[in-house]
Amino acid sequence: MANAEFDPRSVPALFAVALQCDDDHAWDAVAALHWRGSKEVLDKACVLAKSAEAATRARAADILGQIGVPVRSFPQGSFAAVLPLLDDTADEVVFSAIFALQHIDRHRAAAYVTRFATHSDDSIRYAAACALGAVDSIEANETLLFLMNDHDAEVRNWATFGLGQQSDADSGAIREALATRLSDADADVRYEAIIGLGRRRDRRALRFLKTMLHDDPDDVFARQSAAMLLGLELAGEKPTSALLGALQRLQRWG
Repeated sequence: MANAEFDPRSVPALFAVALQCDDDHAWDAVAALHWRGSKEVLDKACVLAKSAEAATRARAADILGQIGVPVRSFPQGSFAAVLPLLDDTADEVVFSAIFALQHIDRHRAAAYVTRFATHSDDSIRYAAACALGAVDSIEANETLLFLMNDHDAEVRNWATFGLGQQSDADSGAIREALATRLSDADADVRYEAIIGLGRRRDRRALRFLKTMLHDDPDDVFARQSAAMLLGLELAGEKPTSALLGALQRLQRWG
C-alpha cells in the first residue's frame, strides 16, 4: 500500500478510485482521503451519502468516518452526515455507518448503536459489538453482555473482548458471563473469556492462564491477565516462569 499520508493524487482522483471497486486500490484511496482531511473531502462525501446507489452511500460512510488523521477534522459535520445512514434500507450501508460513527466519536455513537444488537444480519451485530467496546457505559456493557450469547462466533468474540479487555467494569453478572464463555465452542471466544476473568482476579481463569503461558510464554495479554490475577502491577517486570510459579502457588494454596 502506498503511503496514504503523502498520496499525490487529487481529491477528485481519489474519490474516483474509491468508488470504482472494493479492493485494495479503493481502500488505499479511502485512506488517502482520510489523511487529506479537507473541507473538500467532507463536502464531497456528504453529497455521496445521499446517493441513490447503496454501494456509494456505504463508501461515503467509510470516508466520513475518519476524515482527519489522527485528529478528526470535521467531527460534527461527519457525524451528522453519517447518522441518518443508520436507518438506511441497505445492510451494507448500515454496517459502514456503525463503524464510521464509532471512528468519529465512539462514546457518542453508543447510544445510537445499541439497538442493532438484535438485528437479523450477523455482520451488523458484529459491527455493533465492535463499536461498543471501550465505551464502558452501563447501556453499552449490558448490550455487550447480551451479544456475548449471540449465535455468531465473531459477534461473541468481539463482545467478550469488548467487555473482558476493553472495559474495566466488574460485577457478578459480568464475571458469570465471562465464565460461561470458558466452554464456548470457539477458541477465540474462550481466550477472551480467560483474559477477562484474569483481569478481574477471578480464580476460574487460573488453570487456563497456566496452560496459555506454558504454551506461549510471550503472550502479552495472558501475561497481563496473570499479573492482574496475582495482584501485580506490571507483568513486564517478571519473567513468565515467575508468573507461572506464582499461579501454581496460588492454585495450591487457594
